[in-house]
Amino acid sequence: MTATTTAATVTPVGRVLALATTEVLLILRNKTVAVSSILLPVGLGVFWTFQFSSYGDPARQAVSITLQLAVALAMGIYITATQTLVARRQARVLKRMRTSGLSDRGLLVATLAPSVVLGLLQLAVFAVVNVATGAPMPVDPLPLVLAVLGGLALVVTAALATSVITPTPERSQITTLPLMFVILGVGVVASLAPAEGWWPALMLAPGAAVGDLAQLAMTGGSWTAATAGLPAILPALVATVGWPVLFGTLALRRFRWDPRH
Repeated sequence: MTATTTAATVTPVGRVLALATTEVLLILRNKTVAVSSILLPVGLGVFWTFQFSSYGDPARQAVSITLQLAVALAMGIYITATQTLVARRQARVLKRMRTSGLSDRGLLVATLAPSVVLGLLQLAVFAVVNVATGAPMPVDPLPLVLAVLGGLALVVTAALATSVITPTPERSQITTLPLMFVILGVGVVASLAPAEGWWPALMLAPGAAVGDLAQLAMTGGSWTAATAGLPAILPALVATVGWPVLFGTLALRRFRWDPRH
């Protein structure tokens, strides 16, 4: 058994899994992070399920789903991932692990994967609660899937980019606040906004696509003509791709492995 385990951990995938497992344990042992990134988002998401009870109204349910997505993405993943990256950088863990045989990409995946998994678990809890409370099912599940995948890409790349301007783990509680509030606020507004008029301009703000896609998932009409005769889903699709590309490009150019002073 020992020989098998040792052989598994010397492979690139084994190293990534071993480091990711360690990161999960570190997150769970940190009471502050565990409460702020796991218990608080779950509590808020469940509270919003009852606070914004849809009573069978798909449009109202879209608001509840948007809030659940936003809190899991922004608090459960974005803030946790940023804090983890900065803490490991300041402790010189990232720099030391670059000499362990792990590729830079594998090292970042192992560091960020636990936050993503915990966030997905929160979304699974919300889904169970929604079904248990009799919430209406999505008319078109595809936009909801795109909201989850696009939201994950957004917050992961945003965490990498935010770590560039965050000198210490303690400061990450401040540097992550603006985007967290934008994702929560703009997402809710987008989930209520019509597809016509100037409302698609909301997609210029990060997180708005999550709300728009949630609305389309619950009410349908993704491919109906909206502004300028374009499909209603198109602005959200552009934003879903555009923001991760922007944050990812910034992180690729400016990411630092050495501690900041």
